[in-house]
Amino acid sequence: MYYSSDIIKYFLKQKYIWKSEDIIYVSSEERVNKASGNLFKECLDQLSLKPSQICHIGDNLHSDVKIPNKLGIKAQAFTYTHLNRYEQKISNNTEPPLKFRSLLAGTCRLTRLQSQEKIFHNQIIWDTASNVIAPVLFGFVYWCLSQAQKKGIQRLYFVARDGQILLKIAHIICKNWGYTIDCRYLYGSRQAWHFPAIQEIGQFELDWIFDPTEFLSVYSVCERVNVNPEEIENILEHYNFERSIWNKNLTEEQRYFLKKVFENEQIKNLILNKALQFRQITLNYFEQEGVFDDIPFAIIDIGWNGRLQKSLSQLLSVANRYPLDGINGFYFSLSKRIKPFSKDNLFVYFADTNLNPERNFVFLYKGVLELFVNADHGSTIRFEKIQEKYIPILRGNKNEKAIQWGLYILQKAVIFFAEQLVRILEENQIKEEYILNISNLLLKEFLLSPSYWEASVFGSFQITEDQTENIFYELAPKYNLFNTLRLILYNKHIHHNVWFPASKIRSSIICTILLNQIGKGIKTKIKQKLKPINFMKK
Repeated sequence: MYYSSDIIKYFLKQKYIWKSEDIIYVSSEERVNKASGNLFKECLDQLSLKPSQICHIGDNLHSDVKIPNKLGIKAQAFTYTHLNRYEQKISNNTEPPLKFRSLLAGTCRLTRLQSQEKIFHNQIIWDTASNVIAPVLFGFVYWCLSQAQKKGIQRLYFVARDGQILLKIAHIICKNWGYTIDCRYLYGSRQAWHFPAIQEIGQFELDWIFDPTEFLSVYSVCERVNVNPEEIENILEHYNFERSIWNKNLTEEQRYFLKKVFENEQIKNLILNKALQFRQITLNYFEQEGVFDDIPFAIIDIGWNGRLQKSLSQLLSVANRYPLDGINGFYFSLSKRIKPFSKDNLFVYFADTNLNPERNFVFLYKGVLELFVNADHGSTIRFEKIQEKYIPILRGNKNEKAIQWGLYILQKAVIFFAEQLVRILEENQIKEEYILNISNLLLKEFLLSPSYWEASVFGSFQITEDQTENIFYELAPKYNLFNTLRLILYNKHIHHNVWFPASKIRSSIICTILLNQIGKGIKTKIKQKLKPINFMKK
């Protein structure tokens, strides 16, 4: 060991570990080492102890375990401080400079080792947040702040719910690295912004109202536009949508015909009148939050198509408060681009449908990215005026499913990581391309090759595809034989946002084997096996 015993004692005293009766043996001072076994013998001689009276703990399997075991000393391996697979990928990636990747890998490890979690499920959340989620989200937020400063944007609105943890990271970066950008939280959602922005019922509006989620009922469609089915019961019944099926999942044919029903002029007028009532109070909320302050601003969202930004532009345009230079939006990724206003800009950090095809794998696993930025409150339904203040009406004050799963553990690890990185890394040592490169490596490893425990813990997180949150699904559901054959033969997943690599790991051995054969002609083979079977026909 190249440190002297005095220096090591100093380190231990700083952390309140050293006690006056403790003894330290350092190979450079004793002139013998552990690898030969002589340092252990020296210790035994000086303390007049038998090998069985000593327990040695260390991280080197040869010097700390094999050698003392040979001498009859109990030995325990402790390798948790070694770089894990994510930290090694950061450290071994030669594209960013050595110092940057060394400090980044060290911060990931430092964060991981700070865990106080006793439950294994929670430990997996903390470890993954330390190694994957924290560096990925930190990189995105740093990029947003850096781009905003370059473009002269003075205020950033982090849109709920994705923006909750992103805003916390932004405050840490601004405080430590001197950014003067005003960072704020802005409540919003598809339902809270899209609906009041409606001025006509055209194809754009119908596409949102009938967004093809796995579960879609008459009730959920009506809830998206704040209409009670009872208000249009006569029209629904005229088209064979009786009350008995209002809460049932609609077939593809029923969805098609219900979409035609909503082109009825009476229903259109009802929706437009309700949208007008919601619009003014939504604009009042925006004014209260400073959106009308004539300060250059941008919104920040995780993705995925820019539809929220278009609704915001429509709302501001109706109120004659649309900025002269348009609205800017910063996004983690965009799988498609809803046509924006001509002056609007949509800036993308990680993956764009038209660019960076090597990073488009994230579009297959949007649900996982949305888990990363989940918030501890429910989604925004609308806005109301209460005691001279405009406040968001939430689907729930607490996001109980996420909190029970371990959301606060995830957020705590991300915040700790950000606080440590800005402390040990100077801003001039980081560049957008460095952290983007690392984020790509980490996301590929986690999304495409999760460990069994990562698949189990994160795959059990419950997500909802429908903005009205009527039905929840596990992010990586376990496939049974029926689901497996349905996928192979008809390309039908359990839901639209299945994290498939994790589902394969979580499923039974037989299903996993079959699922791993997808793309290897298994569909043809199964059909050939089924072909000789004759079924009785009535």
